[in-house]
Amino acid sequence: MDFDYIYAPIVKGKANDIKAVSYLSAEHADRVKPLFELPPFVESDDPEKVLARFSTRLSKLYAKRACYVDLPLLKPGACVASGESVLTVAYGQLNVLGINYEPVYGLDRDESLWPAVIRQAQRSGGLLLRLEIDDMEFGEDTLNRIHDLTLRGLNSRHMDVLLDCRHLAHAESTTHISGVVASFMEQLDAAFQVRKVIVAGSSAPKTVTQIPKNSKGEVTRHELSLWTNLRVRKLPFDVVYGDYGVIHPDFTDLTPSPHINGKIRYTHGRSFHIFRGHSLSQDDRYEQYRKLSHAVLSSSVFQGSSYSHGDRYIYDCATGHATTGNAGTWVMNDLNHHFTFVAQQILRLEGLITRGYPETAILQVA
Repeated sequence: MDFDYIYAPIVKGKANDIKAVSYLSAEHADRVKPLFELPPFVESDDPEKVLARFSTRLSKLYAKRACYVDLPLLKPGACVASGESVLTVAYGQLNVLGINYEPVYGLDRDESLWPAVIRQAQRSGGLLLRLEIDDMEFGEDTLNRIHDLTLRGLNSRHMDVLLDCRHLAHAESTTHISGVVASFMEQLDAAFQVRKVIVAGSSAPKTVTQIPKNSKGEVTRHELSLWTNLRVRKLPFDVVYGDYGVIHPDFTDLTPSPHINGKIRYTHGRSFHIFRGHSLSQDDRYEQYRKLSHAVLSSSVFQGSSYSHGDRYIYDCATGHATTGNAGTWVMNDLNHHFTFVAQQILRLEGLITRGYPETAILQVA
């Protein structure tokens, strides 16, 4: 199932988030292999029904293109009424619906389920092992655990590795994390042959409260600096770029705020450009998106109405040719523009890296 993708975004498995990937042009989609996460659900929900909704959503919106699927919120030991593990049931649902996926699993998950994960990896043609900073900092222990998995049937040559750095708060911590990641990659290369290594993180804010209402702000994408720093090093792997789109890694809308703000998050260069409105509960409610869309159109960062599905919607909303949508609509638009921009950006920066440009020069033209 492997192919030569350059971008692996981590995407919440909600309808609008999946649509944001599915609306990529064929040219851009061929460069992208998303990781779809089962979104959060409340404890009282029937996990079998939650998984069925998630699987059906994927089958309708993203059945044929290659992707990864992660179910990190399933409780250890969770079973359905028949006594079968919830994870096994989930894999069965995805398989029946013909979804072109590889499973994702981590070393911090239910140890007893590894046989089911390995069986599914063999069926799907591969596995994505998801590691976090703690796994990288204790590299020797992590490599020993991977070795144990190979003795249980895991083929490392059919394995990709995601080094998930999660939230990247500022430049100083990103520099430290880059050193940790690079050291672990060298250890990994000395011990195993794997297919690809993805490095992901996100500087996206959890809220926009730091930006004054009805104004514009910028947030630096430290994940781009992390990837660039790793790519210009002489490391044993060509690192695949990963991120969380425009979403904070820990964001959840299970208990949405009644004072959610109108906003458009527009990726350009090394920044998220955030056009903030005000509470959607105020008088103009969603009509404020017309002003926000016009602000994007009037800015120097707007890429034009034909750039992506999201950009077209911004243009149509600003000019009165589309409705103002709802909060989910704008998640879809923000993400679709982001995925399009990053797929183009990484391809362009890879060319500079190949030609030997230094890190500072690459970031200056990002």
